[in-house]
Amino acid sequence: MNNEHHHQPGEQDQENDKPLSPWLIGSFMLALLWGGLYLGFNSGGFRQDVYDSNAVNWAGGGTATAQAPDPKIVGKRLYSQNCLVCHQATGLGVAGQFPPLVGSEWVLSEGAHADNHLVLLLLNGNQGPMHVKGQAYNNAMPQWKQLSDDQIAAILTYIRSDWGNSASAIDSNFVAQIRKGDGSQSDPWTESQLLAVPPVKNSPPAASPAVK
Repeated sequence: MNNEHHHQPGEQDQENDKPLSPWLIGSFMLALLWGGLYLGFNSGGFRQDVYDSNAVNWAGGGTATAQAPDPKIVGKRLYSQNCLVCHQATGLGVAGQFPPLVGSEWVLSEGAHADNHLVLLLLNGNQGPMHVKGQAYNNAMPQWKQLSDDQIAAILTYIRSDWGNSASAIDSNFVAQIRKGDGSQSDPWTESQLLAVPPVKNSPPAASPAVK
């Protein structure tokens, strides 16, 4: 006698139609809710220009604290977005076309070149011949006054401290001061015009004393 059990029509369907576990459904709904809340609070509206500096521990190590982002890191990102095509990732520029930033007297504020000249150069750009490290360049540089004081300060701080350059940081308050005094200038600078501007040195604010 054959004792094998034969499913009646519809019996298999009843087994497949068993409801999902309430615990499984609840876990899935909680995961969806958590994901939605996380994106809502941390996505910045999915804008690419938004980042939460308070969530980053720029100093490295330890617990993340509400510290301002390192201007060198921000400056490198902005440099890559706006300056790299001409001055290259190496800061060496393009021979005969775009001047180098490595060892540049304009970047390092050497000789007759001062910190305010560098800020003015970035704000309004330049036209006509420019001499860098003894070489003449005659390619126009666009103005970057659309960037904020913080962004310009970050870019300049970065280029003054990378590729072997070693110059002091540029403070955003200094950029704001130079921008305010530059209100009458709308055209790109020439080299002679820039060097005729009285030199002004950036003086970053003194560091606050450590809290004991």
